[in-house]
Amino acid sequence: MRKMSLLYKISYSALFIALGIILSRFISVPALFGLPFLKVSLANSVVMFSSFYLGPFFGFLVGTLVDTLGAVLFPTGPYNPLFTIAASLTGLMPYLCYVFLRKTHIEDKFPIVSTILIVLLNVLLWVFFIFNDQIYSESGRTSYELYPWLKITISIVSLVLSVVFFVALYLLNKKYKEKRFSRHYKINLIASSVFITYFIFKIPVGSAVQAFILEWEFLIILTVRMLTGFVTSFVHIFLISIALDVSLNFNVEGALLNKDNFFKRIKEKLEVKKVE
Repeated sequence: MRKMSLLYKISYSALFIALGIILSRFISVPALFGLPFLKVSLANSVVMFSSFYLGPFFGFLVGTLVDTLGAVLFPTGPYNPLFTIAASLTGLMPYLCYVFLRKTHIEDKFPIVSTILIVLLNVLLWVFFIFNDQIYSESGRTSYELYPWLKITISIVSLVLSVVFFVALYLLNKKYKEKRFSRHYKINLIASSVFITYFIFKIPVGSAVQAFILEWEFLIILTVRMLTGFVTSFVHIFLISIALDVSLNFNVEGALLNKDNFFKRIKEKLEVKKVE
């Protein structure tokens, strides 16, 4: 495989930015269930794929520009730069998480990190339902009743989705086991990297910003967004895996295939500075 040139990375970054803007602005579901802070879009798949394929810097660039250019060119309301923080992290963290997990070898056999995050998500959901019977909007002007049947239904759906996740992960591993993909990428690492990016960085940071700007309670926004993120993350993992598999046909060494990885280059630069 030939190495990526700078021109190649810039060209694909521009393509991913354009695709991300189209998906986020024209092919998305804003204000889902009437909640202004809830939006479902496949643009995050493109942003996270750009991180895996082009590296953290260009992933960060794609995530940042998809949000800022989309807001400037196709505004849906007042633009606040604080919203861009979560978008930038969505492009920065997937590559870093993948490389870190690969170095630690903790996910070689089983997606431990994904399992921990899924268990914590279900516990958070149950705790939220125990202590809340209503969801209040900004300044308490509107309330949404959480009926017992609704709590039970959502809890069951969450548990079913947890099982579906592991079944889907097993099938993906089986699908790629004997293929070229498995020699370069690990499904478990992709899944856990997406989960870490989503549930430790993107959703908590984005929820904090939205709670501050929209004047909703942080815990409410966090819980609702994590529940929907739990569903959409499955789609992201599937689409990213397919995209990485297809990218191998380009005969170009993606960021994760580069033997001189991000952390090694940083270490080398630090050693050079020490010598100087």
